[in-house]
Amino acid sequence: MRKEVLAALALAALSPLAMGQTAAPTPAAAPAYDATEAKKAVAKLADELEKNFVFPDVAKRYSAALRAKLAAGGYDGFTDGDALARAVTADLQAVAPDGHLAMFPPGGPRPQRDGGQQRAPSGPPPAPMEQAGMIAPGIAFVRFNGFYGEPATLKAFTEFLDRNAGAKALIIDARTHRGGGLEEMDVLFPRIFDKAQAVMVMDTRASVAEANGPLPFRSLVKVDAPAELFRTEHRVTPASPAGPWAKTKIYYLTSPRTGSAAEHLASVFKGTKRGMLIGETTAGAGHYGGGVPVGGGYSAFIPFGRSYFPGGDGWEGTGVAPDIKVAPERALVEALTREGVAPAEAEALSARHMPSGSMERRKPRKS
Repeated sequence: MRKEVLAALALAALSPLAMGQTAAPTPAAAPAYDATEAKKAVAKLADELEKNFVFPDVAKRYSAALRAKLAAGGYDGFTDGDALARAVTADLQAVAPDGHLAMFPPGGPRPQRDGGQQRAPSGPPPAPMEQAGMIAPGIAFVRFNGFYGEPATLKAFTEFLDRNAGAKALIIDARTHRGGGLEEMDVLFPRIFDKAQAVMVMDTRASVAEANGPLPFRSLVKVDAPAELFRTEHRVTPASPAGPWAKTKIYYLTSPRTGSAAEHLASVFKGTKRGMLIGETTAGAGHYGGGVPVGGGYSAFIPFGRSYFPGGDGWEGTGVAPDIKVAPERALVEALTREGVAPAEAEALSARHMPSGSMERRKPRKS
């Protein structure tokens, strides 16, 4: 199982996506539509959902809806795979909304690392980590567009933290964060926490864990759970002795685009009160999962797990609310002025560190 995520975190997504600064791939030409294969794919999707979707009761509702429409000839009138996949996705979302669940056609959109319902990218993806450095005296800044666990990014993030240890404040910009995994958090957490603790609970459908093994992150520890679930806790083991980052004030910038693994981190900061969230409520994509082929070239992103702060709720459909609500474009100004930066200088720094990517909520594929 690959270290590609969700989730809602799309943790352990099975289909790869290159994240380097390379030319955008040319989408494959869609094959001729085959109605028989298309309907077989819908039937296979119903089976996969019933077996692996995170909530068994909802899984049965999804599969029942697809099978009923198939039996009634509701998928007979399509002439291209993209239209069929969009219709199936819309039908599933009508049963129970989910920020990651989607069907994808042959030669068309594919499940992304964050499980998003996106079309083929129109340009090179942004770097996972950007503009890392001291933004003002005593204030460190870094933007993450995704937590993809790439060795070069983990090395650069480690060096950034080592180089700027002693900063009075750390600003992490997640306003354009697409999701990912846990490795970047596992670089950060031992430095900023001063006591061992569980900071997240992650429930995976037991059938998925049995077939593919546990999620591939060393900071996850298995704990007892009901029979239908494989439960792990995301645990922090602080550095010993504690370093200066354990006392540093942390600001976390959010937007409606902030999704999946970025929401995992937002929930940790909010639940532990270790960081202050500034911006707008996050995307609400709290179920992690993976890409699954369903035949005929079709695939689907099926959420097979959910994350939630210990003793609390998850963020699927609701997002994580900020501590300080401001327009995402104003979030960095707010953080800087709270740290004593003069308003005019804060405006100038914000302009130079404005994300190039969208900060708007991801749009679902329309039927």
